[in-house]
Amino acid sequence: MHDILIRNGKVIDGTGSPGVMMDLVIDGTKIGRLYKPGDGKGSMEIDAEGLVVCPGFVDIHTHSDFSLLGCPLAESKIRQGVTTELLGNCGGSAAPIIGAARKQAMDYAKKLWVDVTWSSFDEYLLHLSDVRTSVNVASLVGADTLRLGVIGANDTLATENQLRQMNELLAQAMIEGAYGLSSGLIYAPGCFASTDELTSLASTSASLGGFYASHIRGEGRTVVKAVAEAIKIGRDADSRVQISHHKATGIDNWGLVSKTITMIEAARSEGVDVVFDVYPYTASSTWLNSILPPGIRDGETDSILKRLGDEKTREEIKRAFQNKDTDWENTVAEDGWDRIVLIGLKSEKYGMFENKSISDAASALNVSPDDLALDILAEDYKGAIAIFHEISEDDVKTVISHPLSAIGSDGEAEAPYGPTGDSATHPRSYGTFPRVIRRYSIEMGLFPVEEAIRKMTSWPAERIGLDDRGTIAKGMAADVVVFDPDKIRDMATFEDSHRYPEGIVHVLVNGQITIQDGEHTKERAGQVFRHKPRVS
Repeated sequence: MHDILIRNGKVIDGTGSPGVMMDLVIDGTKIGRLYKPGDGKGSMEIDAEGLVVCPGFVDIHTHSDFSLLGCPLAESKIRQGVTTELLGNCGGSAAPIIGAARKQAMDYAKKLWVDVTWSSFDEYLLHLSDVRTSVNVASLVGADTLRLGVIGANDTLATENQLRQMNELLAQAMIEGAYGLSSGLIYAPGCFASTDELTSLASTSASLGGFYASHIRGEGRTVVKAVAEAIKIGRDADSRVQISHHKATGIDNWGLVSKTITMIEAARSEGVDVVFDVYPYTASSTWLNSILPPGIRDGETDSILKRLGDEKTREEIKRAFQNKDTDWENTVAEDGWDRIVLIGLKSEKYGMFENKSISDAASALNVSPDDLALDILAEDYKGAIAIFHEISEDDVKTVISHPLSAIGSDGEAEAPYGPTGDSATHPRSYGTFPRVIRRYSIEMGLFPVEEAIRKMTSWPAERIGLDDRGTIAKGMAADVVVFDPDKIRDMATFEDSHRYPEGIVHVLVNGQITIQDGEHTKERAGQVFRHKPRVS
């Protein structure tokens, strides 16, 4: 008799193949085998009549590096069927941290009630293992984190010695279990890194079997140029490439994803292994300070705040806001203040404008939007966050329906309570995966549910290098989702973001029931994965 029998369900195995009515058995942490309905027996049985049984969802793009330590139940992720998260994206990782990178990590972690007690990548993974999370985790190393630790926050080219140090830190982290390298090229200090610097680091990662994931240097007017840079890095470093949350931001740039996808397809035909991920929303979210020109973000926070307090510099920044013809991603010029919504505001002075556009908040205060944005940054430079309503629904449909796209939330493990529940968030942290199934597969009919599940399971698992995850087959890890195809849907909205989805009935992680009848069992059976470096 088997440990667990999931009977009478429609098994969609994650490969894209049509679903089949089968009984699934689980023994320990592994999938045992598949039976014809009624043939299997288990010590515990789950009736999945009318439900879909599929692999646990693999979130290829997340930012839960610190939040999992403060929210180990991973409520927002596990309740939408995510059983594995890839951390360390957009150039930022929790390790290795030295110098200025360590101070930045400590400042950020404090807001999540987390104490930073580690330095190396190995120490971080050990700490994560000790915490015990409800989801499995793997991680990349952030190129921005490496640069911040070795060079600092300054706008300067890496010296030969500094580049050597960064490569040594990266190689050691790869040996200790990292799955590759990420970059965040609209953020400081990532925006100061040259293509040659990134190619050098990506080459080190690739030589040890890793891949290169990039929040490219621009997703608006410069998106074509930025995709070309990512492809060049992949080609020159002989590295696999994952273009993060692919999109074209700004009304004037909508439709450019058709051109960039053609570029990606051409690169693949030439032997460059480049793909992309996407989230199912028409708004992004990131730090409000990303709207500033790169030169203003040069150096430590004290220097930046001094610039923001200088009237002459403020006027220069405001003029820059209006200039679309820049070589950096000018979000304000592309989108306008009415499309930028404030969240994460902690101060009494501005807290009432949570979930309000900068335009509306400025009107209420009878000030200009650019002055208000700069005043908020002067008060909370590292804490203020914004949601940018900047993406075309047609572009989302183009990207999400392409066979090369994987689904990544770009969110983090959160809960409506504790340190993550005290301000609004992007609904993607709670609803990404059910939303893809409900809106883009079932309602819009862009692709079958089987293809939606492939984009969430076997495809991202393959890209990361998780050989025992992502499909329903004998001997695979028992990460399993059971959902109701008639009820599955995201419930989180921009106005009410901390809402769990509906229709996720059961979730098993490594054979342990973690969501049962839609509720968290408090099980924390997630594993911390370590990549085994391969010399190419």
